[in-house]
Amino acid sequence: MSVNALFARLKRVAPASLLFASFTVGATAYAQGLNPVASPAPNPPDETGAPAATEAPAVVRRIVVQGTQRIEPATVLTYITLHVGDTYSEAAADRALKSLFSTGLFSDVKTHWDGSTLTVNVVENPIINQVAFEGNDKVTTKDLEKEVQLKARMVFTRAKVQSDIQRIIELYRRNGKFAASVDPQIIQRPQNRVDLIFSINEGPTTGVARIIFVGNKVFDDDTLRGQIATEESTWWRILATNDNYDPDRLLFDREQLRRFYVNHGYADFHVVSAVAELTPDHSSFYITFTVAEGPKYKFGKVDIISKVKELPAQALRPLVKISTGDTYDENLVENAKDALINAVGSRGYANADVGIRLRRNIEARTIDPVINIEQGPRVYVDKINVVGNARTLDKVIRRQLRFTEGDAFNRELVDRSRTRIRALGFFKDVTIKNSPGSRPDKTDITVAVTEQSTGELSLGAGYSSTSSFVGEFAYTERNLFGRGQYMRASVQMSTLSKQFQFSFTEPWFLDRELAAGFDLYKWVTNYNQAAYQGDTSAAVLRFRFPTSEYGQIGLTYTYRLSKVAPYASAPLEVQLAAGSNTISELGYSFVFNTLDDYLKPTTGVVFSFNQSFAGFGGTLKYLKTEGSFSTYHKLFGDEFVGSLTASSGFITGYGNSTIPIEERYFKGGDSFRGFKLAGIGPRDVDVQGDYGAVGGDFYAIGTAELRLPDIVPADYGMKFSLFSDFGTLGHLKSPIPLCPPATAAQSCIKDNLALRVSAGISIGWKSPFGPVQIDLGVPLIKAPYDKTEFIHFSAGAGY
Repeated sequence: MSVNALFARLKRVAPASLLFASFTVGATAYAQGLNPVASPAPNPPDETGAPAATEAPAVVRRIVVQGTQRIEPATVLTYITLHVGDTYSEAAADRALKSLFSTGLFSDVKTHWDGSTLTVNVVENPIINQVAFEGNDKVTTKDLEKEVQLKARMVFTRAKVQSDIQRIIELYRRNGKFAASVDPQIIQRPQNRVDLIFSINEGPTTGVARIIFVGNKVFDDDTLRGQIATEESTWWRILATNDNYDPDRLLFDREQLRRFYVNHGYADFHVVSAVAELTPDHSSFYITFTVAEGPKYKFGKVDIISKVKELPAQALRPLVKISTGDTYDENLVENAKDALINAVGSRGYANADVGIRLRRNIEARTIDPVINIEQGPRVYVDKINVVGNARTLDKVIRRQLRFTEGDAFNRELVDRSRTRIRALGFFKDVTIKNSPGSRPDKTDITVAVTEQSTGELSLGAGYSSTSSFVGEFAYTERNLFGRGQYMRASVQMSTLSKQFQFSFTEPWFLDRELAAGFDLYKWVTNYNQAAYQGDTSAAVLRFRFPTSEYGQIGLTYTYRLSKVAPYASAPLEVQLAAGSNTISELGYSFVFNTLDDYLKPTTGVVFSFNQSFAGFGGTLKYLKTEGSFSTYHKLFGDEFVGSLTASSGFITGYGNSTIPIEERYFKGGDSFRGFKLAGIGPRDVDVQGDYGAVGGDFYAIGTAELRLPDIVPADYGMKFSLFSDFGTLGHLKSPIPLCPPATAAQSCIKDNLALRVSAGISIGWKSPFGPVQIDLGVPLIKAPYDKTEFIHFSAGAGY
């Protein structure tokens, strides 16, 4: 439908309050390519029949502008090519008319010439008051606003409206809505303003009935369907987002097929065509990929030609993980190039060129990678620019950089700096790029960050199999005033506990790389498994400083007041612990962390060791020692991530001081899946039954976990992993004796430091109403008195 017909139809159906601009006769004539200015009649002949003498040229004596509302007349005159004193002609008037129309500010323009005065009558296009959308469900209003060009306070023109209609229709087609239509409506407002409304009829979603492959012999259709993003529409994929036809996604699918084949040795593979055909009922598409697989290649000889003196070819060869005779894999070639670029960049050659030429031997079906490394000049850092940090202070970012202006460029330090900045948690995205500097041996570094929200005011509710119903009100700010400071105040209530906490950390105390902070907290907890209520109030001072690029040492001092109130049915071990204790504790810790990503690690190790000494005042004297080690590795072609974690702790009293129940270790629940909270370790029992857990002085627990690749589309926010927990808890020193082989008539402690093993699957889901964690664990080895559970569940929501 043409724009004129569109607005004519709106004029018929819309209420009287709608404004429908129309072109005047002059504008219509202009649109048809005619000159709306009447042409003067030719000079009549005189009485003898000879033509009359030609009149003197007409000169513009005055120009008058009429009809303006927002635009000043003087502004209109600047757009006119005719000026006072110029000779008037029809051609000159036509050029002035075209010049005014080309500004897009006017819906109609007419001129009138009376022999000395040129009168210009204009009708201004209205200004858009607001742009609204109606009827959109599949596409959000936010996405539509990004797509259209017309915005509030812009000049309204029919051409721009028609252009935006096409943009909206194209957006819907990319979302599988090929029957979508858009009907523009305008509502008149005072002062020549209008509301522009795009009324959208989305129509049905056009799905994918079938995906067909032609020419494939090595891999079957099902295998190839698993490599592309587009999916066939089926009734069980009610949450799928890729089961509709999208031309852009089809281009992505072609590339996915190419990468799959070349990573399996088929270097000559290409997609001949990808055709989408609409079914006769217009409800779905048939998509056909025609492919040419070609022969399968293996790697031949790898040649490295290095012109970097510090890095001879033989020193670089271990970085290239390619072996002669292996199946050709384009990923290995790209990984080799990245590794060599980093190696050369770490020597300060930012402009080094690493080129890889693939030499095919068609007869032998081999490909020889020839790697040529050009040194280029050694480069030094000229300027460091930080962009994108509207709230965060520059110094918060710069102090995470491992290089300064004037240093030799080092690719490893650049990558390490990016990891450190991402670890702050203040930014959604961090990129560090280098560009030519003021001289050939200089490079400028640009650190570009995209800030994200670091403050959270939350009122949350949840449920877990450990604490039952949980409610929390908290305020957290991880980047206080843009200075990188951390503050949190929270109140948490659950069926089992009440917790109040306030924490503050200054990461660079006195502008030095020294973190300082304090914690104040009070916990009142009902330990039903141990049959007592604990009440703890504490104040903590913390300091932390680095010892190396990956190592840190922390110092803490804690003053704590602890009370134990046994239940009436509490075992003797708990009743003996009734009363209050004050603890004055001094501790230190060491952490070594080489993880590539603190939030979702794939490689690296973490080691921690800490000790606490109580006895500097207070009523308790003990030494507590804990340590842990974790390592992460990519497995099976980088699709899986395996991790192994081991942790252990031991607490012992000195100076005739015993360890009360509230200072012991309790394990189970999320710390040992497959067992209930405090479900493993020593228990107080007699002939009448099990009175509950009493904790242990020593624990050693390990976890082996395999993080699986995305089983469902990433949009669902679900993560899966397989795990096995193994370890023990016990070694309790208590005045109550250990149980004999036959159950005694009096209270006794069951504690045998037996090995426990469990295995299962862990499911994490970032649901619309908050995070959900489900652990399904089955005990494989357990003690007879352990308490087990199959499902450990927690969920919460906040706003």
